[in-house]
Parts: sequence; C-alpha cells; structure tokens
Amino acid sequence: MTQKMYRILILLLAGYALGGCSEQESGGGIMVNPARGEPIVIDAALAITINEDRPDGITNFFYDSSEQIYLWLYWANVKGRHKMKIRWFSPDEDSDAPPYREEVREFNSPNGDQITWFYINRPLSGFTEGEWFVEVFLDDLFERSYVFDIR
Repeated sequence: MTQKMYRILILLLAGYALGGCSEQESGGGIMVNPARGEPIVIDAALAITINEDRPDGITNFFYDSSEQIYLWLYWANVKGRHKMKIRWFSPDEDSDAPPYREEVREFNSPNGDQITWFYINRPLSGFTEGEWFVEVFLDDLFERSYVFDIR
C-alpha cells in the first residue's frame, strides 16, 4: 500500500511540475534549428559611432540633436557576394509609406564572416522625436528589425 501511495504521489507531483500551477497560460516558446550554413546575424547594435569596426556607445536611445545613428551588424555564413538593403523608418511614416531612408549595398565575403554598418545623418531640423525602427534585408529576404527611440 505504501509503494502504491508513493507512486501516486510521484505522478501527481510530476504532473504539477510539468503542467504548472495555473490553468491560464501566460507564455510559450518555440525552438528552431536554422538550416546549416544559413546566413545569420551573430551580433548587432545601434550605436552613437563606430570605432575601429566596432560599435561605440551602444544604445537604443538617441536625441533629436544626435549627429548620426549607426546600425552595426556582424554576419556569419555569408561567403560570397550578397546584397543588403537597410530601411530606416521615422515616426512620421505610416506602415505603408516609403521609408525615411533606404540604402542598398553589396559585399563579397571570402571567408563567410562580415561586419557591416549603416548610418543616418541628422537632418537640419533634427531627428523627429518618437519611436523609430530599421529593417535589415539580405538578398531581398527580411532578416530582422530594430526599434529605437529619439528624445
């Protein structure tokens, strides 16, 4: 009898541990294995400047008086020739409007690793305050976006 109670207790505790203590779900997750050799951003940052090919003054908050805003990206698995497109959006643009600035560049990586960076200059009137974002495309495929604030 004691062994049977012990087994039931273990099953109840395991069910509680695996199922959680709440009936209401508050999150979840998915794990994906990227395709072997698929281009990937290893590291990225928005920064005040670039110093010796590295981001300097990493932040997500800038000021309307900032001279420039940099996006720095460190890529892996990008051997050969690739085309990047960067699209900057200000709070003034609707989701259907053209971007504040768009830039297309190509690079050729002999070993598969590549550091790239892009920037926008402050307009004469200063940057528009609010939430901005920048989109990153590689070979016409959306890779990711970054959100930053200008105060």
